[in-house]
Amino acid sequence: MKTITTLLCVFFLTGILWAENIALAQQEIQQAPQVKTLAKYMQKTLDKIDGSMARLIESSAGKINNETEIRVLLTASLKGQPAVVTSNFIDNKGVLLYTEPAEYKEIEGSDISKQDHIRAMMKQPEPIFSSVFKAVEGFASVAIARPLFDDKKNYVGSLVLTIDPALLVTLTLKNNKVPAEFELWTMQTDGMIVGEQDQEEIGKILFTDPMYDDYKTLRILGKKMISEPSGEGEYSFYATGTTDVVTKQATWDTISLHGRNWIVVLVRRV
Repeated sequence: MKTITTLLCVFFLTGILWAENIALAQQEIQQAPQVKTLAKYMQKTLDKIDGSMARLIESSAGKINNETEIRVLLTASLKGQPAVVTSNFIDNKGVLLYTEPAEYKEIEGSDISKQDHIRAMMKQPEPIFSSVFKAVEGFASVAIARPLFDDKKNYVGSLVLTIDPALLVTLTLKNNKVPAEFELWTMQTDGMIVGEQDQEEIGKILFTDPMYDDYKTLRILGKKMISEPSGEGEYSFYATGTTDVVTKQATWDTISLHGRNWIVVLVRRV
């Protein structure tokens, strides 16, 4: 009888432990960050920057006739935008006339007319979300640009905000309390790495840069990311900040602004 009672107790305790383990596993799954949540945060951040620019330009109509008025616009466009590094006024010939904050004043007067997004703006003045480029500020960046017109609807230049894509990744991880074992990166649909915790990768093309030659699983998955707006898969590559090659589980989602898509990739070591 005692044996039966003991066995029943063992089965009972085992059942409790099993149920607790299942509950803990489910809780861990529920608490794990979701790529759609992080992608939505990035989308909202970019939309907020772009929307704020549009409203400021509209409210500044007829009030950008001199340096003082333009600097008021530039300063206002930086408020509440931690991912934005500089706010710039580019004239209709592609010269960066004014910039804020003042610590970047030395770049004023730079001719940036050969930058792709500036050339596109001068050809067709309309809102633009740029590809990754080396900014005159000295860092790899992306830009959101909007045209400026005078009272007679003549194009006089553009408001251009430069964004540090690595900082955007860091802010996304921090503000969503993503555990340290997760990594986050973003890629354009041409394979160019946009945002990375390993900044040396920003601006590299996944499908052509020698850095990725030995990592076929990453390139194969990268092509799948481009062809499918969301999904999941595995690949092998360096662990962030190390030279250790590990297997990574990736999930991805896609965001968009002014016709340019970003693939947002959340990664965890397997």
